[in-house]
Amino acid sequence: MASFESVKKQNQLFICDSCKKDVKGNDVILVEASDNIEIITPLMPFVFVNKDGIITGGRKMAEKSRGDQLLACPHCRGIHLFGFSLKGKL
Repeated sequence: MASFESVKKQNQLFICDSCKKDVKGNDVILVEASDNIEIITPLMPFVFVNKDGIITGGRKMAEKSRGDQLLACPHCRGIHLFGFSLKGKL
């Protein structure tokens, strides 16, 4: 898996599914995970950044006790459990 820092440097442009604003890869923020996130759609793979800064995904959910963090929009602070939608290059 890729590190969060290396992905930020790729000059990608994403779109926030919540507020519909463009988000530069460098502007994506990380927020502390919770230990009680309720699984909404168990068939969708989750995306989060582990304590080592590596983007991790799969059926295992992020946990605060492990030091995991979630991706969030810098505009609306909406958390993206399934990652951001790629819009293109800057």
